Amino acid sequence: MTDVPCAHAPVRGYWRRIAIVILCAAAGTTVLHIVVGGGAFVATVTHGVVYSSCIGALAGLILPPLRHRLLRAGPVVEWGATLLGLLVVAVAGTFIACAILGALGYDRGQMLTQRFANRFEMNALITAIIGIAMTLYESQRARLDALTLELRTKELERERDHKMALEAKLSSLESRLHPHFLFNTLNAISELIHENPERAERTVERLATLLRAALDVTGRNTVPLVRELEIVGDYLEIEKTRLGERLHYGFDVAPDAGECEMLPLAVQTLVENSIKHAIAPRPSGGRVRVEARTDNGRVVVGVWDDGPGFQLAAAIPGHGLENLQSRLHGRFGDAATLSVGRRDGGTLVTVALPRASVGA
Repeated sequence: MTDVPCAHAPVRGYWRRIAIVILCAAAGTTVLHIVVGGGAFVATVTHGVVYSSCIGALAGLILPPLRHRLLRAGPVVEWGATLLGLLVVAVAGTFIACAILGALGYDRGQMLTQRFANRFEMNALITAIIGIAMTLYESQRARLDALTLELRTKELERERDHKMALEAKLSSLESRLHPHFLFNTLNAISELIHENPERAERTVERLATLLRAALDVTGRNTVPLVRELEIVGDYLEIEKTRLGERLHYGFDVAPDAGECEMLPLAVQTLVENSIKHAIAPRPSGGRVRVEARTDNGRVVVGVWDDGPGFQLAAAIPGHGLENLQSRLHGRFGDAATLSVGRRDGGTLVTVALPRASVGA
């Protein structure tokens, strides 16, 4: 009567549908017998329930494995076997039901074969109609379930592939970012070794602290902004040792911003960009200021310098700000922004992220 329930399909749902069909068939045959032939209501109901239960249960047990074995044999063989199976179910179910009704005291005075002959023709017709209808229904339901599972599987695979590609891209970006940062700091130390060994030693200590901090954040999605600013402070001290009075810097951080989360080494990248392009090339040096605040559910961090300015579109692919922009988009999507503007006669590069407090 039904198609094969998939292994992942709820078995209870399958037999619930079988039970509903049995009850509907019992009600239908009861009404039909009362209208056509009359008879006692209780006896007619009993006959309808027994015949429908025996035939329906047999169909639910026999037809699914039969159709499952013939799925690859083609529709002609499959439906031929289904019709033959329905005939066998009608014969066996009618015979069993007649035996049960005889044991209950119904149809006395008639032989078992006579009761079978009286009932079989109508039972076979009803079995064929309902069986074919249910087989079509279950077949379409099985195909729909299989298609739904396939779509969900493909969607999960696409999400997994996207995540793996994104993680690989972020790892590549971060691996290219760290050597660039280390090169600049080591270059600063090399210039100090002969000129001022004491400063070089202090710079090495700062570099060791900086390296420990950088290794600690490697692989993390975000870090507390206050920790990121400590890294920035160590970097600025190293650069100040190299540039001397040519570099002046300061911090302007709102109290509630320090506990917010920030992308690792994001602020350091902005400061490094200012030192490299706005301060170091000028004989007179310049000023750098790091600002941080919260605004409407976002944490906004800016690095200002008094340099001539630049356009974000002119950032060199694969380095500095272009790397940071890719990392921000990869980690936060459109929720994070990187912008460049002019303010107070200088250049302000701003990173804005969704606000998230430490431990949130």
